[in-house]
Amino acid sequence: MKNLWMLILFTATVLMPTLLCSVTLPTKETSMNKNLAVFYSHTGNMEKKYNTFIEKKLQHIGFNVTNPHKRVNDQYEKQYGSTVLDVLSFMPIVNDSAILPLLNIDPRIAGFAPFNMLIYKKLDENITYIGHLLPEVMLDILDIRNEEVRKTFSSTLKALDETTTQEIGGNISYLQYHTLPKQTMIHYAYEFQAPEDLDDFISEFQNTFELAFINKGYLIAGFHDFMDATDDAEEILSSYDAFWTYSLCHLEFSYNMFDTQGARPEAGIFAPCTIYMYIPKGTNKIVLGMYQLQNWSHTLNIKNKKRLRLVKKLDTQIPTILKNLGMQAIPNTNPLLTPHNDIPSEDVSMQHIKVGDKTLNIQIPKVPTVPKPKPSISTFISNRGTNFSKHIPPNHQSSSTNIGEAHHGKISAYLRTDFLDEHTVEEKLNAAGFDVLSVYPVNKQEDLISIVFSNESLLEIASKPNRGFMASLRILIDKKDKKLSITNPLYMAKGFLQEEFNENKIKNILSQLITKFPHLKNSKDTLPYQDLAQYQFMKGMPRYEDMIEVASGDDLLQKVKKNKNVVFTQTLKNGATLIGIKLGKRTRQFTKRIGRNNAALLPYPILIEEGKAKILDPKYYISYMYPMLSMTEFMTIATIPDAIIKECEKVFKKP
Repeated sequence: MKNLWMLILFTATVLMPTLLCSVTLPTKETSMNKNLAVFYSHTGNMEKKYNTFIEKKLQHIGFNVTNPHKRVNDQYEKQYGSTVLDVLSFMPIVNDSAILPLLNIDPRIAGFAPFNMLIYKKLDENITYIGHLLPEVMLDILDIRNEEVRKTFSSTLKALDETTTQEIGGNISYLQYHTLPKQTMIHYAYEFQAPEDLDDFISEFQNTFELAFINKGYLIAGFHDFMDATDDAEEILSSYDAFWTYSLCHLEFSYNMFDTQGARPEAGIFAPCTIYMYIPKGTNKIVLGMYQLQNWSHTLNIKNKKRLRLVKKLDTQIPTILKNLGMQAIPNTNPLLTPHNDIPSEDVSMQHIKVGDKTLNIQIPKVPTVPKPKPSISTFISNRGTNFSKHIPPNHQSSSTNIGEAHHGKISAYLRTDFLDEHTVEEKLNAAGFDVLSVYPVNKQEDLISIVFSNESLLEIASKPNRGFMASLRILIDKKDKKLSITNPLYMAKGFLQEEFNENKIKNILSQLITKFPHLKNSKDTLPYQDLAQYQFMKGMPRYEDMIEVASGDDLLQKVKKNKNVVFTQTLKNGATLIGIKLGKRTRQFTKRIGRNNAALLPYPILIEEGKAKILDPKYYISYMYPMLSMTEFMTIATIPDAIIKECEKVFKKP
């Protein structure tokens, strides 16, 4: 009998139930154990099936992946020289259609929008684990008690689990926890002076905010703009001027938490940490919220002293960074509600929010006024300072090297020369037989000008399937640093033409440029010449052929015909079309961080052929155009590739 009871206890606590269940937690702390997360386990490596599931299948139930981070373990191995993981991927997902109305009831729900759908597998185990935090835990961490929010949010995860069970299957188990920390969240408010242009202010604020964390070793691993999440997002969120979330990561912390001896990769259910920020309509206040990392150590019962020190370090450092930005701590309460009548009536306004077939009366309070004058956003922008290399190498030319050609096995990505104005450049291009397609200011200051040009030879060479990106070249005029850069035709063609590359034809184009720009010199931005066709930034990263489809249909050209963000349109001889688009204010600022000298990659090219619109994967295109880019610098623009994809998709949607 004793052995029988031991078997029952083992089955209940170790094997766990194989059917999904939900547990509603009435308070943050009880004496009983509770379910923290659900995991689906499989024998063998499930990475490929998992990626397809996340990127394709979940869309059918309303979820989209935002800023995916595949194979984080590869970054650990590259950065630290070793890893105990075979697979570790963070796939933050969000159901915008469900979340948007809930933000009008309790904006704190954005604290897990997105949340991570985790996959991991250790090298010394042949089991893959896929899982996520349970909705009840997320809601309790956020301290959300509204039944409508809890019910709606939980129902979306019920659909997620049903789909996961159907598509992924496997053994289902639950990770348990005992208690949450007493303080699960931090909240801050920032008061700013009324700007002339709110969009410009938000763009500058976001850049400053991101750099403040990047300079302390954090990574901005994700960005999600709720106001742009759906076609009717601004209408739904009419009580806000802006609403967005960041995904925050710290590489040293994550490596020591998920990797190394005694690794806790299951802690990735919390990663990356979501920070939500919003501006209530008509106010000069930014409100910020984030769950603390001590949620990890409490729920996972972490005992390792080094990991606990890191948790404490980040939970102390993050508020310090926020305070240094002029933010002030505020209570963790739902600012849209005043259940205890502790906010004076003159400090609130009434909003009537439609949720399903119900109308909720919601009070919108003013954010508490910050007592001391805070610096204007321009003040801490000017003083921020950065340590990033700007990649403005000295002009270099070896006397034994022909301009633009390979030397010692390497080739320059750019040809540099002294400053020339737009008019002079256009005259020289026309004299060399080139046509100018566009003259485009890359930045707001308009001191970086990208000139896109082409000729009949380039058109002919590029008029083949998937080769249209070679239909034009770029010249960047830097009015500030008084420089001029031309994309090297040989460098571009070797990578973009693949097996159709013809060196003699491209050298003729190079010769035409050298003739009209006689003082060109090779840049030090180089890569091995023979490796360009198979170039990838690092193992597991995309190559040239890994293009991303951003739209499909027979009317693609008609959709972009009057779009103000289309900078140029170029018709190829095979009927394909190459267009270049203007990126948004926040997105195009990435050149500030990794180097303005190579900003000729903008406007971003999109190839339309055979009813499909394709782009070079931004992770490939950016790194190819920035040959000296380091892994650290690449991580500072971690949100940019996904933002570029979304902006390219948006061009083909109704304005």
